[in-house]
Amino acid sequence: MLQFDCRNKSPDDAALAIVEHYSALSPGEPVTAILSEFPVHTRMWFMEAGIRHRAIRDDGSWRLSYVRGAAPALGTPTGFHHLVAGGDSVWACQRSPVTARVDCGTRGIAGVSSALARGSHLALDQVGDQIVVADPKAGQLVALRRSDLSLAHRWDTPGGPELPLVTSEGIVCVTGARTGTFTIIRPQRGAYTTQIVEVGPVPHDPALSSDEQYAFVPCMGSCELVKVRLSDGVVLGRCRVGDGPAHAKTDRARKRIYVANSWDGTVTAITEDGAAIATAASGLWAHALCLTPDGGQVWVANFMDDTVAVFDAGSLKRIAVLETEAYPHGLDISPDGRRAVVTGFASAHVRIYDIPSLTLKSRVEIGLGGSHTAFVDGGRLAMITCSVADHLACVELDSGTVLNRIALRP
Repeated sequence: MLQFDCRNKSPDDAALAIVEHYSALSPGEPVTAILSEFPVHTRMWFMEAGIRHRAIRDDGSWRLSYVRGAAPALGTPTGFHHLVAGGDSVWACQRSPVTARVDCGTRGIAGVSSALARGSHLALDQVGDQIVVADPKAGQLVALRRSDLSLAHRWDTPGGPELPLVTSEGIVCVTGARTGTFTIIRPQRGAYTTQIVEVGPVPHDPALSSDEQYAFVPCMGSCELVKVRLSDGVVLGRCRVGDGPAHAKTDRARKRIYVANSWDGTVTAITEDGAAIATAASGLWAHALCLTPDGGQVWVANFMDDTVAVFDAGSLKRIAVLETEAYPHGLDISPDGRRAVVTGFASAHVRIYDIPSLTLKSRVEIGLGGSHTAFVDGGRLAMITCSVADHLACVELDSGTVLNRIALRP
């Protein structure tokens, strides 16, 4: 087995070197990487990259064993990664300077911006009539006008921002994993004020409270869900959850927060007052998380297991475990609650599940590197980003048919 020695590098430099080396390997090639340190941020980095590894502490060093998958490390391909839908448009960003607007009627590219250093994820700001795009390479959030993608604002946000969140009142916020911070950007009389709040080590994907006055920030490094008041940035409390809390979602009806804990493979439910309700087993590297629109079920994608676990939201009893494609990076549920779309980044296929029967409805070839999904035409169609193939696949959910593939250069 090939050995890749990174003991003379800092944790960040070692992670970069391993990601580049992994992507240059041939699919199926096994490697053991040796590191002097293996902090939580590096663990999260590899999980997000899809480098599915086993780590062993050995004689003062860390040995990571892994096998190159069918796709390069997520984040290495520069193609379309994340997207959001609103009205008659879908906006998608590449892992590059490019953000594009897709016209839902023509299902074609209607506008392009190159305002970023390297895009990550987007959020729709209805109040500001803009798209907010995370640019971790530049250390910024960038706001683009929805209609023409012209530049509206740039905000410096520390820690490598990736997952922006916007409230219905136009408050923008994002975590900084490397700095343990949570940045809040508030609209005020035609301008914005920015506040940086220290929340804890390696914060990831937050959720809003049911009244959108608070944010619940999962901190992977401290195993806590941190409650932050958005009006003034005051940290109101910390609730211990599972090991490695990553993504959080809100159950507005029950006023609960659900969080997927990646390192111990569990999902935890807490009240919005910070009281723990229950924790249940999900699967290895439990990460992406989604609720059905009626609040009846919680779905969790398990990155290491190639499964998705389904829970009764009220009792947190696991009611199903469904097989997915390799590395189920994206998990999204249609607005009508009938279909769950689960991508596999290390696969050229996506799986569409029927939610009422908890069965596989179709397995559709869309292109390598399936990442995230947005729903259009009343939920009849799914737009899915394929990062390696570098296009959006438009899939009719009921028939499992790819209607077209949308690319910058057809």
